[in-house]
Amino acid sequence: MASAATPPQGRADSGLNCNLAAELGVEFSEYVKGAPHLHEYAHKAKNDPELAGIPLQFKKTLSRDLRLLKKFNIIYPASDRIFVHVFKGTRDAYGKYRPIEPRLPPEKKDLIGKVEEMLASMIDDETAKKISERREAMLTELFEEAVRLEGAPSPAPQKGEKKRSFSPLFLSKETYEQLKYEILTDKIGMGPLEPLIKDQYIEDISCDGVGSVFVEHKIFGSMTTSIEFKTAEELDSFVVKMCEKIGRPVSPRRPIVDASLLDGSRLNVVFGNDVSRRGSNFTIRKFSKIPLSITQLIKFGTLDARMAAYLWMMLESGMSMFICGETASGKTTTLNAITVFIRPNAKVITIEDTPEVYIPHPNWVSECTRRGESESSSIELFDLLKSALRQRPNYIIVGEIRGKEGNVAFQAIQTGHPVISTFHAASMQKLIQRITGDPINIPAAYVDNLNVVVFQSSVKSPKTGKFERRVTGICEIIGIDPVEKSYNFIEIFSWDPVTDAHTFRGVGNSYLLEYKVAPMRGLSPKETRKIYNELELRTYVLKKLVEMNVVDYYDVYHALSKVYENPYLAEMNFDNFATKAIDKILKGE
Repeated sequence: MASAATPPQGRADSGLNCNLAAELGVEFSEYVKGAPHLHEYAHKAKNDPELAGIPLQFKKTLSRDLRLLKKFNIIYPASDRIFVHVFKGTRDAYGKYRPIEPRLPPEKKDLIGKVEEMLASMIDDETAKKISERREAMLTELFEEAVRLEGAPSPAPQKGEKKRSFSPLFLSKETYEQLKYEILTDKIGMGPLEPLIKDQYIEDISCDGVGSVFVEHKIFGSMTTSIEFKTAEELDSFVVKMCEKIGRPVSPRRPIVDASLLDGSRLNVVFGNDVSRRGSNFTIRKFSKIPLSITQLIKFGTLDARMAAYLWMMLESGMSMFICGETASGKTTTLNAITVFIRPNAKVITIEDTPEVYIPHPNWVSECTRRGESESSSIELFDLLKSALRQRPNYIIVGEIRGKEGNVAFQAIQTGHPVISTFHAASMQKLIQRITGDPINIPAAYVDNLNVVVFQSSVKSPKTGKFERRVTGICEIIGIDPVEKSYNFIEIFSWDPVTDAHTFRGVGNSYLLEYKVAPMRGLSPKETRKIYNELELRTYVLKKLVEMNVVDYYDVYHALSKVYENPYLAEMNFDNFATKAIDKILKGE
């Protein structure tokens, strides 16, 4: 089993009324009441010579301001029972990530084997069926029958209760909780990776082979963990077990697996040393079921309020859009955030390999591909996209376009179905090359069916010196020049790397607003400039939501749903009367 390194030994005070509890605060003391292992660990960590001079802190939540710290020494909760110690000295290239778990001490590890034998003897065909339906509840029930607390009265025998071939184990409360944690995390959870899966601040988990596991932390960036696989056999065993749990077995005959974990995270596995020089490796990309909201992205500086308002108008007007960038640039995060701009009464169909897009709309159909044993039993993005066209959607969202499904997507756009998708391309030139070449093969004359292209990247911020995700440009595709055989487009928004600010080209420069959106609003050619008033009013709405700290994804959706009913958006008057009306709606007056 993968191991987690232990901190330097130090003497722990078993009482809560110690100096450390006072130093770390009330929140630490509250958590310690139900987690004595946290108290013991904190005492040892405080005496760690590696962190001398860096005060130990306990924080219930982590703020983005902590990204600016060059050295840190922080403990925070990943769940009620799991905690994390993150630390970095001034000379460290990598931050360190150390899970704090209620694990059994080495001298008591033999209890795991004993209890596993007891549990195995309790499982018959009927019980196995129940476990498959509700795994955690059933395994907990069996564990509590096999292991009991010292001094607890034995439960009265129930009518029809099966007679067991063993006597239950009686353990102290601490050992009982440790053993229960070991069994449940191993059989149902992710074993040594359980703290990383539970931690909301982890984006990516990667194991490159024998050695340490690495994580990408939302606050502290790349970190090395104390979790390590010491031998190739240990790593192979873990990978096989992990894949079996999700029903996607891996083997030398099938060494590559792409799948989803039970919590929706994306898993990629390469098994053995036939195709990987360092042996088995895996990567887990975590995704939150509650996406980041558009107001959070505005606060983070990913894009500004005017850019978001522009995307709002484009989506509401049925424009098709690609969000482009390199791997881990935040494309899916932005895609999720802007779905709140789709009218609340629209029918939306999402099509993905791995479910990563979450839509707040009630009329939402979510479809995923299926890998079968044969080609005839597999369902690809291409098949789902063709099927979606028969379901009368108002919007089609494709998680990522990579192959021949791109051709169907452009056919969908031609038939009046707005398509939103992510795409791997770093520039307009690369985008055109990819969609007109193999395997997508979109005819050159069809490219202008795509209206808006958003480019996003991970860039080094001049303000913080850290890598931040930024929308680096928004382009409008106008059409193809038949003489020059080139594509005409306007970069309507751009990002300035010197000031870390976004720039709008200004009134009179948006082809889509003036020639596509304005006519839909009933504006004559002489009145097209009024469309920019609507852009400013929507910018005001989003700035107001940020000012009011409305950052929850669903709260933003409900707030914008109310705004959709506001007649002042349609009148396109950006004045005090309109803004006051917006203020009242957002405040619920």
